Formats: sequence, structure tokens, C-alpha cells
Amino acid sequence: MKKIIAIMLAVLFTLSAMPVFAAEAGDSRVVLGSDLTEAQKAEALEYFNAEEGTLLLTVTNKDERQYFEGKLPDEKLGHVALSSIYIKAASEGSGLNIKTHNINFVTPEMYENALISAGITDAEIKIWAPRPISGTAALTGIYKAYEDMTGRFLDTYAKDLGIEELIATGELAEYIGSEEALGIIRDVKKILDETRTMEDDAVMEKIYGIGKEYGVDLTEDQAQKIFRLARMFEGLSAEEIQQRLVNMAKAAQKAQSFGEVVESVIRTLGEFIKTIGEFFSNVWNNWFGGDKED
Repeated sequence: MKKIIAIMLAVLFTLSAMPVFAAEAGDSRVVLGSDLTEAQKAEALEYFNAEEGTLLLTVTNKDERQYFEGKLPDEKLGHVALSSIYIKAASEGSGLNIKTHNINFVTPEMYENALISAGITDAEIKIWAPRPISGTAALTGIYKAYEDMTGRFLDTYAKDLGIEELIATGELAEYIGSEEALGIIRDVKKILDETRTMEDDAVMEKIYGIGKEYGVDLTEDQAQKIFRLARMFEGLSAEEIQQRLVNMAKAAQKAQSFGEVVESVIRTLGEFIKTIGEFFSNVWNNWFGGDKED
């Protein structure tokens, strides 16, 4: 039995180690908001300083509403597409390097976490707007550019997860500050091995407790949004969560808490391995009568 589980786990982690798809390092795209004036487009291109021959794409407000309508107040989403992005694929392991101009709601760290959740991990990204705006819709342009570079669509569930994380973190940051909001969301992701088997009320208590660790008394609405995000993460497969946790640890190399994050990731992966092993053991026992031989 142990040998069978070991073989199954080896196959599982071999598959999870395979990249789904990636853009070729050096490939780049510019995505311009469709409602920019010609002068604004020129200003955006000057800020991006893109390589000659970089393919230009366009994103519309209709594209943005496809992802954000009903999830953001209308005044944040607006009715025009102004935010524009430049993305250049980097070699595997390079991480995300994000810069913004005139973005007043979403921080580079928020973009980074949302993109990691969506499965985009190695790229140089610049986000520009002609005047101060929230910047949430820029994620639509990044998705569009990345899919165009790779020739394949990002997983719809993963894209929605990135959107939900960006919104939840951004709205929370408006009330408690970006550092605290990022910390709370990060710590919730670090205990997914616990929450995935817990009742809803118990998960909510965990969320409230994490908030208090940051000196924050979360409102019921704030806690519910974080709860929804946690449950969405649990909807990923074990190997998908594993990859996102590993990417989260890589991103933390720039922070002082790197050792703590890595330790947590290792602990979480251990729990997932245990859970997967128990799952296959139960399947084997149910199908074949509980063979206990090695």
C-alpha cells in the first residue's frame, strides 16, 4: 500500500512541476486603454520605453467590465478605459518587477500577489494612467497581453481568483492601510491547509483572529470578503495551491520575513502531502477492501 501511494504521489508532483505554459523571455506587449487621446497614448509609450517592434494591443471598458462588473462600485470601474500596461516576459525564477504611474488604489505589491494567484510569475510590468485612477482594470490588460504572448488562455478560475484578491486587498487597504491588508491576506493564504477542512464559522474566527494580530477589528463585511477569497483558493487543486505558495515564498525573498514565509510554505506542503496520501489510502480501501500489505 505504501509503495502504491508513493508512486501516485511521485506522478502527482511530477505533473505539478511541469509548467502549464510560459511566455518566451524578452517577448513584450503594450496594451493601451481605448479611450486615451493620441497625445496620451504617446505619453504612455514614452513612459513604457518599450522595445522597437513591441506589439500594441487595446483594452476597452467592455473588456474591463467582463471581469469587474458587479464586484466594484461603478465609480471605481468607470465607463472609459484609460489604464495601460507594458509587460516583458522574464526568465523563469526572475519574479515580478512592477512599477506604476498615477495609480492610487492598487499598489505594486497588490498587483504582484494577484498575478501570482492568476499564474503569472516572471515579468517586468509597467502600469500607466493619464491621471490618478484606481488601477484595478489594469489587470485586464495584463491578462490580455500575457495570453497574447503565450498563445493560450489563462485558467478562468485563476483569473477570477486574481481579480478577487486584488479587490479584497485593495478595499481592505482603504480602511486599514496597504501593509496591514497585504499581511492579513498573506497570512490567510498561509493557513489554507487548516481552513480547507474547517466549518465556515471556524474559518471566520480564524480570519478575525488574524486581523487582531495586526491590531485590526475587521468588520463582518471585510471578514466575509476575505472568507470568500480563502474558499476560492481552496477551490484550486492541491498542486495548484502548492505552486502558488512556492511563488509566494519566492516573492518574499525581497522582504525580511522570507525565512518565516518559507517555513510556513514547507509546513503547508507537508500537510497537503499528508492529505493527498490519506485520500488515496481511503480510495484504495473503499475499492479493494483495505489491503494493508506494503
